[in-house]
Amino acid sequence: MASFIDKIRLSLAHGDALPQLAFLGVIAGLITSMTILLFRLAIETPLNHYLENGDHENFEALAPWIRFFLPLAGALFIASIFARLSVQSRMVGIAHVLERIKHHQGHMPFTNFLAQFFAGMICVLSGQSAGREGPAVHLGAATGSIMGRQFELPSRHIQLLLASGVAAAISASFNTPIAGVIFAMEVIVMGFNFVSLIPVILASVTGA
Repeated sequence: MASFIDKIRLSLAHGDALPQLAFLGVIAGLITSMTILLFRLAIETPLNHYLENGDHENFEALAPWIRFFLPLAGALFIASIFARLSVQSRMVGIAHVLERIKHHQGHMPFTNFLAQFFAGMICVLSGQSAGREGPAVHLGAATGSIMGRQFELPSRHIQLLLASGVAAAISASFNTPIAGVIFAMEVIVMGFNFVSLIPVILASVTGA
């Protein structure tokens, strides 16, 4: 396995590395889709069990006092967790992804990945006004970035895998592969070229 990764790493040093980038895009899409699937199952499984009619969005069926105290309890629980984290580890969401691209060459910390996963899960479970969009983008970006660092790829390829992870995350979350590609290219990559477009498309399709 190590020799196979070394061959990919060496081939990416050449100008004509589109097949290798396409392969990495598919792998990033597969790993990201599994991450998003785990995130959704962690949210929807308990909600489908406890809410009426098996509807994970049917918070209206709860008693009024539960609807009042549940978000409050979730917010206090998240606050107690984040109080134990460093200021840097608390950074989550799309703004954090853009900041890591601009100032850190797309290197996403694993601690922030865990903070986003569990904080996003608790927010939705406790009925707070938070959707899956922000957590999905962060989780996808972190998955692609961490994968690129594990392969010891150069920064430009790490950023491309980050964009691939974002596209796959949106596609896996909402079954919208085209929207995933457009968002990743316009917001994350901020430009279109053939070499970067192919891995992102393949990652998005794989995520769907």
